[in-house]
Amino acid sequence: MRKPLTRWLIMSLMLSFSTILIASTEKPLEVKTVPGIHFFYGEYSLSNKDMHKQGDKIAEKTAYTIATKTPTVLSGPFTYIFENVESFDPSTINAQIGWPVEKSIEGVGSYQFKEVKPLKSVSYIHEGAHTELPNKWKKLVTQAIAEGHKITGEGRTLIRLSGANGDVIAELQLGIQ
Repeated sequence: MRKPLTRWLIMSLMLSFSTILIASTEKPLEVKTVPGIHFFYGEYSLSNKDMHKQGDKIAEKTAYTIATKTPTVLSGPFTYIFENVESFDPSTINAQIGWPVEKSIEGVGSYQFKEVKPLKSVSYIHEGAHTELPNKWKKLVTQAIAEGHKITGEGRTLIRLSGANGDVIAELQLGIQ
């Protein structure tokens, strides 16, 4: 009886120590202020699955509208802006989705334009499946709170690269006070 109990205790301690070690080696979040942007976008309310499936089509359609129906050009990566990232519900995600553009313009059709203010934020670079982004957001929010940051609720996802297989390189920017 003593041997199995001793093994169990030793294994439990090893697991506990390894969990603490993994958690403590997580890199602290870097605070930065990202500049404001001129933003040409559409309003969307989609499930995480549909956001993944439709993201490339939304990017192409919006970029085409900018190129053919406005007097400006793209000036940054495809961007999602969220109002309340701490309560992401993968079944319905509300976002303003579009492109930063070079100058102020009028909206076109269902597309709108706005000036987005600079954002004091902590960020995380994700390289992997687009469908993993809601979980990465939860992790970023949890880590920011654990480090003592006061989050504003605003979040931005900048898609730096999107592959045909559904993988992305994305920067998640979480607004903080």
